[in-house]
Amino acid sequence: MKFSDVLEYVVVDFTSNKFKTLLSSLGIIIGVLAIVAMLTFGDALYSGVSSQFGTLELDTMILLPIGIDMNTGMQVQKPPAKFTDRDVNIIRGTSGVKEVYPEISTSAMAQYKGENRTVAVSGIVPQYMGSYASQVDKGRYLTQSDKYSVVLGSKVANGTFGRKIPTGSYMTLTNPYTGKSQDYVVVGIMNERNGSILAGDPNTAVYMTKAGIKALTDQDTYSYIAIRADTVEGADMTASNVDKALKSIHRNEAYMVLTQKMFVDAINQVFSIIKTALAGIGAISLVVGGIGIANVMMLTVRERVKEIGLMKAVGATSTDVRVIFLTEALALGLLSGIAGVVVTMIAAWAIGEYINMTLTVSLTNALIGIAFGVIMTTVAGVYPASQASKLDPIDALRTE
Repeated sequence: MKFSDVLEYVVVDFTSNKFKTLLSSLGIIIGVLAIVAMLTFGDALYSGVSSQFGTLELDTMILLPIGIDMNTGMQVQKPPAKFTDRDVNIIRGTSGVKEVYPEISTSAMAQYKGENRTVAVSGIVPQYMGSYASQVDKGRYLTQSDKYSVVLGSKVANGTFGRKIPTGSYMTLTNPYTGKSQDYVVVGIMNERNGSILAGDPNTAVYMTKAGIKALTDQDTYSYIAIRADTVEGADMTASNVDKALKSIHRNEAYMVLTQKMFVDAINQVFSIIKTALAGIGAISLVVGGIGIANVMMLTVRERVKEIGLMKAVGATSTDVRVIFLTEALALGLLSGIAGVVVTMIAAWAIGEYINMTLTVSLTNALIGIAFGVIMTTVAGVYPASQASKLDPIDALRTE
C-alpha cells in the first residue's frame, strides 16, 4: 500500500469522525500545553532571577579573604588573608589578567538634608578604575588626590533620599561600628550600571578613595579584589593562575578565587532541576492523555472490525493495517501537539500582558512539547495497531 493511500485513509477517518477526533486530541492538547507552559514558566523564572543579578560577565572573578572547602561546603579553619597593594601588583602581573579593582568595603549611615539612610561604602584606588571613569553621568570621577570627595551610585543620588542629590552637595557619613564620622562633598554621579552576582549592585554604593575611607574605618587591607580576565574562555585558567601566584604568599591564610561562571553554572543546575520537575508535572497530563488515546483507538479497532476484514480481503497485509493505525496515532499526536503549542503561546501572551511580564514560548520548548505529543500518541497506538493487524479477515467479515 502506498504511503499516499495511507494518508488519504487517515484524513478520511479524521474528517468522518470529527467529534471522536476532537475528544482524542483534547487530552494530548492539554498535556502538551501543560509541558510547554511549565517549561516556559521555568525559563521566565530563570530570566527574572538572572535579571536581578544584572549582566553575567563571565570574564570576571573575585578574590575573597575567606576559604570554603568545596567538598564539604565548610569554612576553612585558617585566618583570613590580608590583601594589600602587594597582592594587587602580583595579580596585575599574572598571565590572563586584564584589569584589577581592589576595594575596601563597609557600611555607613548617610545624612543628607536631615534624612538618614544606610548605604554601602567602597574605598577604591582611582588609578585602577579607568574603565569606570568614563561612566560618570554628572560631575567627575575620583582622582588619586581626592580625600573627602565621593562619587554616588545612580540610585543613591536619585532615589535613596527624598530628593535628588546634585554634585557639589555635602553629606555626612557615619560608621555605626566605629562611631567615626566625616563630611564629604559629592563630585560625581554615576550612570545606571548593571550589577553582578559577585560585586552586587554598584548603583547603591558611595565611592571614595582609599585615603577618604580611613576617616570611617581603621581597615587598611582590601575587603576583596575584583579581577577581569582577557577573555571569557580563559577566565577559569586566569583564576587558576591567580590562585597559584598568591599561594606562596598566603600559604597559611584562607582565601579563594570565585569566578562568575561558578555562579552561573550553579544557577543553571538549579533551574535545570526546576524545569525538569515542572516538565514532569506537565508530562503527567500527557500520560493521562496517552491512556485516553489508547482507549479510544482500541474502541476504534472494535468499531472497524469489518472494515479491517474487508481491507485484508482485498489484499491489505497485516503490516499495511498496522501502518494505517500507527499513522493515525502519529498524525493525531502531531496535530494535537501543534495545537497545544499554539494554545500555550496565546495563553502565555495573555498572561504576560496581565502580569506585565514577558512570557515567550521558545522554539526548543515548542519542539519538546510537540515531540512528547507525537511520541506519546504513537506509543499509545502500538497495541491497538498490533491488535488490528492480527484480526483474521474471515472472522472480521462475519462480525455484526
